[in-house]
Amino acid sequence: MPSHRPTLRLRRSTATPIPVLLRGLAMALALALLVSGCGGSEDPPKTDDPGTSTDQGEPEEEEEEEEPAPDPGYQAAKIGQCFRMTGAKSRASVATGRLTKCRKQHTSVVAYVGYVHRAVTPRTPLVRRRALGTRVCEPAYRRVVGGTLADRATSILTWTLFTPGQDQLERGARWVRCDVIARTGNQLVELPPGQPMLKQGVPEQLRVCQDAAGADISCARPHSYRVEAVYRAADNVYPDPATYTPMARSRCKELVGVFGGFWQPPSREGWAASDRFIRCLSPQPAAVEGDAP
Repeated sequence: MPSHRPTLRLRRSTATPIPVLLRGLAMALALALLVSGCGGSEDPPKTDDPGTSTDQGEPEEEEEEEEPAPDPGYQAAKIGQCFRMTGAKSRASVATGRLTKCRKQHTSVVAYVGYVHRAVTPRTPLVRRRALGTRVCEPAYRRVVGGTLADRATSILTWTLFTPGQDQLERGARWVRCDVIARTGNQLVELPPGQPMLKQGVPEQLRVCQDAAGADISCARPHSYRVEAVYRAADNVYPDPATYTPMARSRCKELVGVFGGFWQPPSREGWAASDRFIRCLSPQPAAVEGDAP
């Protein structure tokens, strides 16, 4: 009988022999190990510290610079130092004058430097600044200026309060400073060397006179009125010119010796700040035009 088995055709096999395959796998594995040993993306080693990062893809954080420790006396002046400053700068809350030797020309002398528990800043209310100045500057002013109560009241000497600037506040400055100055209008008068300044009375350059507009100026400048004497009001009621004039004229005549003709109370602001001095003034010959500096 004829056979129904299909005829088988012999073909060349394309399968890789097993020994060759094993050699190829071994070479591939060795290559992979070589590559991973040269900085591949192998997982980083584990650590017991959960806060430690070994991710090399993020830059390391730079160490922050330590802030300087607070310095309450940062750039504070010293008592007795002298400065040159303009009239405008003397009205600022932050001192910007130039330090100079006291035997040379100067317009400001440091009378007090102290410290407060809470720094005085631009946000500090004006009423607190004034109260602080009255408390610490007024006694220091009297020590530096000297003289009698009347001497100080007939001089253009006064005090001003300085406090730290923004840069100084950022360093922790908590100082306050009181300077003695002498105003003539919008300018400052050069101060005499040595202290107390009024130990020999009130020199002309520091005595109060007034211009035609009634502004206080140095008697060393051309002036329209001269403050001859002062006295302290007896009560706490602000003097009313309508009722107080006879009393003022009588008192001024006692002090000056002759009738001066003019009297002047302090401003209401000065009265509120405890200035109770009444001035006795005498008119002066008119200044020659062009004489004023």
